[in-house]
Amino acid sequence: MIWNSGKSSLLLTLFRLLELDSGTIFIDGIDLRTLPREVIRTRMTAIPQDPFVLSSSVRANADPAGAATDAAIIDALNKVQLWDSIHARGGLDAQMKTQPLSQGQQQLFCLARAMLRDSRILVLDEATSNVDQETDTLMQRIIRREFARHTIITVAHRLDTIADADVVAVLSEGRLVEFGKPEELLARQSRFRELHNR
Repeated sequence: MIWNSGKSSLLLTLFRLLELDSGTIFIDGIDLRTLPREVIRTRMTAIPQDPFVLSSSVRANADPAGAATDAAIIDALNKVQLWDSIHARGGLDAQMKTQPLSQGQQQLFCLARAMLRDSRILVLDEATSNVDQETDTLMQRIIRREFARHTIITVAHRLDTIADADVVAVLSEGRLVEFGKPEELLARQSRFRELHNR
């Protein structure tokens, strides 16, 4: 979990949209500066707070690279409980902006899109902060099931969404102030405990 100032800069540097002035970011022992940006961006998948939808078909939005089969796209949309609604609107050839999805449905769609990507790292940038509790619960259930073998980096709006995280990082004013297992941070006086108790 990342809280307060510094989280946007951290995420931008992960995707090399912002270059480091000093220090190094390693993933699996590899310095990100040694990899081309396009390689990094194909190996990590991000779901932002505000979903991005192209003015094109459901198919093109679900799989912009055109690598997935129609069956795989439909399967992903079924897993996020959107296929029946999308099928009723015209299926994979329907235009996304003709009959727009609700905010919650768009986030679920982004989750289906992420399932179709061949990446091992999922970055959730307050992905559930603008959805209702029911959609949040559904998204959390899908993430735990479908991305169980992924590394998940979560910027959390609701602290309960990271209760079962392996580790929590608390940032303040661009600096890492705490890092540890959530249960350990909650068991002592900590910034994370203060935030949690609010």
